[in-house]
Amino acid sequence: MRKQLAIFASALALCAGTLAIQASAQDAAAGRTASYQDHFDAANMLAAQDLAGRNLYDCKTPPVSAAPTGKPMVAPPTKVFDQLYYLGTNIVASWALVTSAGIIQIDTLNNTDDAQNIILADYKKAGLDPSQIKYIILTHGHGDHFGGAKYLQDTYHMHILMSAADWDMVAVGAKEPNFPTPPARDMDITDGQKLTLGDTTITFYVTPGHTPGTVSMLVPVTDHGVKHLLSFWGGSAMPRTLEPNPSGGRADSGLLTYKQSFLRFLKIGEDAGVDGFIANHPYRDQTYIDGKDDKLTKLAARKPGDPSPWIGRSTYIRYMMIGLECLEGQIAWIQAGKPQAVSSADSSH
Repeated sequence: MRKQLAIFASALALCAGTLAIQASAQDAAAGRTASYQDHFDAANMLAAQDLAGRNLYDCKTPPVSAAPTGKPMVAPPTKVFDQLYYLGTNIVASWALVTSAGIIQIDTLNNTDDAQNIILADYKKAGLDPSQIKYIILTHGHGDHFGGAKYLQDTYHMHILMSAADWDMVAVGAKEPNFPTPPARDMDITDGQKLTLGDTTITFYVTPGHTPGTVSMLVPVTDHGVKHLLSFWGGSAMPRTLEPNPSGGRADSGLLTYKQSFLRFLKIGEDAGVDGFIANHPYRDQTYIDGKDDKLTKLAARKPGDPSPWIGRSTYIRYMMIGLECLEGQIAWIQAGKPQAVSSADSSH
């Protein structure tokens, strides 16, 4: 595994070096420095076609929202691993992890309506019993992830977990007009904490950046009985400034902290042997985009013996390296004074 990673890293370094040489020659001719563009170009190279799309929105200058516009498309509730179900839309994700002792629900969409008409409706369609939800995990304190939690908490009385920093952020946001009603504060997630329910153990890591207390995790699953370990990065959209933004219910910890968290979680995943990934926005991991060219579609067409669309060491590493290159590019762009430019992500995809 480490040998494979080393080979990949060497190849990446070689490609990045080639890009840097080309960029240096262009910069010398133009009399400018564009190191941020080197990172954006590297991200485009890594993305190829299969990982392009909205993953490269983070490589725009300035960065823009990657979320689809228009009315959300509700995905069919889908069993993507032996114990993991996708329940959500093409904008925001919700996952149900079924264990031998109950269900762990990860994120709860936008509001009570979503909780009733998407999550609970999907439970019924998938043959799941919502009374078996023992824990709700909230990856962070933004309304599109915790919005349905209060209704589920009031109805089924499960435990709800979120980091202390984001519980605090949500408490501040609740004083703002039009802020979603949060669930009653329950359990705090701590860094390195393990949550075991029946035969399943999730490991949490507090990865500040997208919010002050974003939670990422390693999720064990099986695919037709074969064990896999999924990386779940808890907050994809990058902050707009290098340093923290403490404003209200949508605070973040800044790009520099985001980078520290990202690099740490990448190493944690490598040490643990991660071989796949999921996200809390389906356009990030291509779980559900349009019902035509996404992983749910590929799963429906999967033949016996075909690999899971969510599993693949090289794809996982490329996915994380794209994020890192876009992150490095954004930092370099800000440090360069935010020059006006059109990134290759704008012109190539």
